[in-house]
Amino acid sequence: MDILSGLREKLRFIERFYAEASASFVETKRKIEAEEPPFVPRPFDPERDMDTEPLFLTEWQDADDAINIVGQAALSLVQASLREYLDAFGWLSKMKSRTGRGDWFARYKAFFLEAYDIDWDAGPVPTAQIEEINLARNDIQHTGQEFGMTRRQSKEHHRRFPDGIFAHEIDRQMYADWQDFQPRIYVTAENLREAIRRTEAFCGYLDNHRRFF
Repeated sequence: MDILSGLREKLRFIERFYAEASASFVETKRKIEAEEPPFVPRPFDPERDMDTEPLFLTEWQDADDAINIVGQAALSLVQASLREYLDAFGWLSKMKSRTGRGDWFARYKAFFLEAYDIDWDAGPVPTAQIEEINLARNDIQHTGQEFGMTRRQSKEHHRRFPDGIFAHEIDRQMYADWQDFQPRIYVTAENLREAIRRTEAFCGYLDNHRRFF
């Protein structure tokens, strides 16, 4: 069974899903920044506008949040696709990885080395880069707050990846020397594309070392 093709089909769907689902919000931000209808600013009135926030700031922020949420959903699908590939790998060989509490990624890594003699560290993608996807997905699922849609790096995520690709760029720049600050999770078209690339290359390496079963 060609489980790698199945993974690739999922990843191509996720790419299409993100592009279509985010398009209207990307266009809203573009129109606001270009001052195009319906976001044409009114003439400036110093008595009225001096102490007010920029026009259409709420609309811009809502669109930006929506793009991030679509990205977070897409990244979660990428991580799920990776795990489904790993599960299928074991199912085809009629072998099951160890179950238990703790880090599933570490368990799978040890299982692949023991059961198939496949060393994840020898692959084209550093395993830390795959773990980063997993940590970001966990933060998306588990770091919500009482107000707003913000998700932040967990302490473990921030410790491992203080300059991680899913940390908001503004937060990285402003709080680079503040070790206790946990940046917002921000999924963009660029870092989503990188997560997909990592996943596809990593699973391609595993598939090349898969015995025929």
